Amino acid sequence: MTWLQENWIIAVVGLVVAIALLWGLFGRSKAEEAAPPTVAPAEPRKPLEPTKPDIVAAEPARFKPVEPAPAPIPPAPPPPPAPAAEAPLPAPAPVEAPPPPAQPAAAGDNLRLLKGVGPKLATLLNDLGITRFDQIAAWTEADIAAIDPQLGTFQGRIVRDNWVDQASYLARRDKAGFEAKYGALGGEL
Repeated sequence: MTWLQENWIIAVVGLVVAIALLWGLFGRSKAEEAAPPTVAPAEPRKPLEPTKPDIVAAEPARFKPVEPAPAPIPPAPPPPPAPAAEAPLPAPAPVEAPPPPAQPAAAGDNLRLLKGVGPKLATLLNDLGITRFDQIAAWTEADIAAIDPQLGTFQGRIVRDNWVDQASYLARRDKAGFEAKYGALGGEL
């Protein structure tokens, strides 16, 4: 009895569920059994007579004989080429050596360490040429105004998540200062 007094809410919910299940099982079967009465179709007053369609013979098709097409006229032969003057051929231009391959760019920073930057946004920033924390840390209001519309659905994140300040900590490699202000870094610098 003490269990029922302490857990009366559970007992009431269980009772409601049991009633709903019983009503669903037994209430529906009665509704399906009580189908509306069917009315027999009425008999026609007089019997119907089948009708036969009138078949009319079609006239035979009349074709005209096709006249043969005129023979195609062969094209005129091209005029013979003019004799080439025997002029000395110019000396070929010296081939320049291909330029040396470009030096690979320095590896960028892991922009996903910034709070609010996920894999898609990091890829978008890389596509825009933003690969290092010192680039973001050097942004001015004008730079932010120019880059923010290019972020599409991520527009507004630069200011809202304070990327410039975060990037300044990460560019200086100040892990302790970053974590004191923004929480755990979430990766290695």
